[in-house]
Amino acid sequence: MANMRANPWSFTSSDQATSAAIASIVRNGQGSALITTTGAHGLTGQPLISLQGVVPILWNGIYTVQAVPSTTTLLIPIYGPQTTLANATTPGTLYTAAYGQTIDVTQMLWDGATTGSLNITDGSGNPVWVPASPAFSGTLTYMKAHPIFGLVLVAITSGTLQISV
Repeated sequence: MANMRANPWSFTSSDQATSAAIASIVRNGQGSALITTTGAHGLTGQPLISLQGVVPILWNGIYTVQAVPSTTTLLIPIYGPQTTLANATTPGTLYTAAYGQTIDVTQMLWDGATTGSLNITDGSGNPVWVPASPAFSGTLTYMKAHPIFGLVLVAITSGTLQISV
């Protein structure tokens, strides 16, 4: 994982999020929910994750995993309106998250990119930057200062992504 104390942050393909398709999300009492994935999720400990494409949309967002009971299940905390939320009807996808808090991005630079893809979302799955795949070796710059909540590197298949904060 990139050194998050440096500025700019620097990411390569080794920092790309891992993903798992979600089979179900079921409230487990008032304080947690059990997520079951369709295959092994590969998570251990208490990583940051992002739920994206889930319906109802209040499930989408960044969570710190509370526990990993098995290779296909994990527990996440739920708060406020989620404690009475219906179980997920469209399960979506689980991604590992690079960063879980609000960051003020001033510039992003995709350097040394060859034919490949870059897809950055916020913690809820909203696109932050999804440039067209470059067909050359070069640099693409995205300069729009804005705060984003959470950072998920859905795809970074070549080059180095630098994010100035």
